[in-house]
Amino acid sequence: MGGDHNALRNVLIIIGVIILGVSAYLLYGALVMVNYMAYYHCMGGMMCGMMMYYPLFLPVALLTVGAVMIILPIILIKPGATQGLSYATEQGDALVSSSMVGGSDDYYGRFLKLLPKAEREVLEYVIKSGGEVFQYQIMKDLGLSKVQAWRIVRRLEEKA
Repeated sequence: MGGDHNALRNVLIIIGVIILGVSAYLLYGALVMVNYMAYYHCMGGMMCGMMMYYPLFLPVALLTVGAVMIILPIILIKPGATQGLSYATEQGDALVSSSMVGGSDDYYGRFLKLLPKAEREVLEYVIKSGGEVFQYQIMKDLGLSKVQAWRIVRRLEEKA
């Protein structure tokens, strides 16, 4: 799952770099055009004032979009980050201990008690199964419908 996030991160950064390159090229052309209009057209009274800067709007907008597409993935998607239900198993064997699943007074047991019953059962099942299970296994072993299992897994992933 972490590989999917890294691939998405890299694709967004590459697209942002391409957009930045296109916007730099367009910005150069727009600056030449603004310079031309300022010199030749303002002499005759045409295209003076704000209208002279209209060619800069698209390159500046693309420059902004490109910068955002580079910066946001770097900030929001950490390389090698693991997300989702498999995250619990990577925290160590302490999570899979019987005291956690049994609901003792440790930190994780108290956390599990805060979840709704269906989500708690699915999370305990995922932890007991080693951290990664297929949806059909959750459906079969816990007696849930396909939609119920999907919704519970989706909510748990959002909370992770």
